Amino acid sequence: MTFPFKDAAFILDRLQDHGFEAYVVGGAVRDYLLNRPIHDVDIATSAHPADVVSLFKRTVPIGIDHGTVAVLNNGHSYEVTTFRSESDYDDYRHPNQVVFVLSLEKDLMRRDFTINALAMDRDGKIIDLFEGKKDINCKRIRTVGRAEERITEDPLRMMRGMRFASELCFTLGQTERHAFHDKADLLKKISIERINQEMTRLLAGEGVSDALGLLFETHCIYTLPMLKHADEKKAVSIHYKRLQKDEERWTAFLISQGIEDVFAFAKSWKWSNDERRRVARLVKWTKYRMNMGWNKESVYFAGICDVKAINRLLASFDKIDEQELSNQQLKADLIWENCPIHSRAELAANGNHFINWSGEKPGPWLAKAIKELEREVVNGRVNNDLEAIRSWFENRQTTQKKQS
Repeated sequence: MTFPFKDAAFILDRLQDHGFEAYVVGGAVRDYLLNRPIHDVDIATSAHPADVVSLFKRTVPIGIDHGTVAVLNNGHSYEVTTFRSESDYDDYRHPNQVVFVLSLEKDLMRRDFTINALAMDRDGKIIDLFEGKKDINCKRIRTVGRAEERITEDPLRMMRGMRFASELCFTLGQTERHAFHDKADLLKKISIERINQEMTRLLAGEGVSDALGLLFETHCIYTLPMLKHADEKKAVSIHYKRLQKDEERWTAFLISQGIEDVFAFAKSWKWSNDERRRVARLVKWTKYRMNMGWNKESVYFAGICDVKAINRLLASFDKIDEQELSNQQLKADLIWENCPIHSRAELAANGNHFINWSGEKPGPWLAKAIKELEREVVNGRVNNDLEAIRSWFENRQTTQKKQS
């Protein structure tokens, strides 16, 4: 078999030329066998980190205590890790002891799933000690060795297993299902940031509905923040494939679970402020759109990108079909193109003008006046030129003084 990782060949060649074993391992081999895009090429070797550093001109000691050195070449980074074994995981993540070994077999034994415990030598021969190729052919996720041991070492492997099931459209082995169910509470030991990364990727997978079903079947989902009373039927009924971005998928999931307080959810899941704002905005506008149609004002304030995302969300909930979705996207484009302005920055007048015209100091009144002006201009009731806006503003001031 021809060695397919040509850009990484020089690393294996140099290590072998100096008497060391070297193999491409893990996800790159798995994805090669699945004919999937290959992103990262990881290499396992009998060479110790100091040997790797001495053999290559450009290296970064990204995890040297655990035997990992990044080798840089032609704009690419390759993680080169010494064969190792691990023992005892008191924090359910990091091994208490890492021992460098000379055996590829012992190195592969520490890996999570059989489909990730594959290696390929420089001649393209695949080393498969745990029937990973068979599991790939059967589209099945199985742990290397006893499932309970692998999970206790790092409970995040439960989320990773179900995320792989989603991304690869694989099923989960029966033994693993039982072990995940029995060990589900251990997910509470894992940082929510790591769980969030896996959940986000799970929601984006081709097999998301089946993977969500596994989350419920194993009861793992009930251990996650604010999902103690999650509803399986509603979660799996969403057409996630119609959605394009992570924030859209999370929005659909939260709405399906009736989670009203997006800010509380975002806090418990430790989302960034940007993630929180994007999802909260989509939730708000999706709920609006479920009751109202789009017009110039709503399209303007939502923004064309969010309008299209919300239309996709409606389709994911079966509120509109594919043909209607296409029609709604075209309609949104037409409304957007006919808006007199597309942002506040395009207004012919700004806050400084209002302050000068009124002689008043800045305050809450200013933001309110600008928001009113946006509505008037977008709806075509005020022309977007300075004199027309000044006339509108002076009339507004006169009216408010009379009312007060």
